Amino acid sequence: MTSRDSLRERGASKSPNGILFLAANPVSTCRLAFDEECAAIERELSMADGRDDFDFRSKWAVTVHELMRHLNELRPTIIHFSGHGYGGTGTRSNPTSRDIDCNDYRSENGLYLQDEHGYPHCVTAQALRRMIGSAAASARVVVLNACYSARQASALCTVVDCVVGMRGAIRDDAARSFAVGFYRALGNHRSVGNAIEQATAILEDTLCRPCCRTRKGLRADQIVLSEESWSRSDSGRARMSED
Repeated sequence: MTSRDSLRERGASKSPNGILFLAANPVSTCRLAFDEECAAIERELSMADGRDDFDFRSKWAVTVHELMRHLNELRPTIIHFSGHGYGGTGTRSNPTSRDIDCNDYRSENGLYLQDEHGYPHCVTAQALRRMIGSAAASARVVVLNACYSARQASALCTVVDCVVGMRGAIRDDAARSFAVGFYRALGNHRSVGNAIEQATAILEDTLCRPCCRTRKGLRADQIVLSEESWSRSDSGRARMSED
C-alpha cells in the first residue's frame, strides 16, 4: 500500500465534523429567515469538495434545556447559533437586524434563546461559556451569527479553539451572506481563518464587524477541519483575534 493509499484509507474512516445549527426566534422578536440561512448552508456544503467531511444538523426554537441535550447527544465540532443578541445600546438599530428591541421588554446583554413558553430567555456570556465548556468537549469552533456577540466570543475562546462573533448589529440578509461565505470556504478545505476572511469580504453591511477570538496560542488560520488542507499557505491572514 502506498503512502497516498494509506492517507486515503485513514481519511475514509475518519468521522465527519458535526455542524450543529441552532436557531431561536422568540415571541415578540422580529421574524428572521433562519430557514433560508439553514438551507443556504446545506446547499453550499453539498456542493463543496469536502462535503463528506461534514455532517450538518439543525435544531429550531431552542431552549436552554434543549441546547444542553443537543450538545450532549450530537457532540458537534462546530456550533452555529443564529438568533437575536442585545448589547445594551437602546432600541433595535434596524427592523431587519438581529438585535433585540429593549422597548419590547426588559433586555439583558447576551444571546436570546426561548423559554418554555416561547418567550425570550437571555443567556449571558459566562452562562454560555459554562454550558458549552461542560457539555461540548468535542466543539472546536463556535459561530455566533447574532448582533453584539463579541462579548460571548471573548468568553467562549477559553473553552473552544475559535469563536466568531459580531461587534455590532447585523442585518438578517448580511448574516445569511456571512454564513454562506464561511461554510463555502470551510467545505472547500480552507482554514477557519480564511473562511472568516472570505465571509467578511462579501459583506455589504458596513455596520457588521465580525470578530474572531481564538484559544491562547492558536491562530484561526491554523485550524483546518476538512480532510485536505489548503495547498497554498494562508499564514498570517485572518488574525482578527488580535484586534
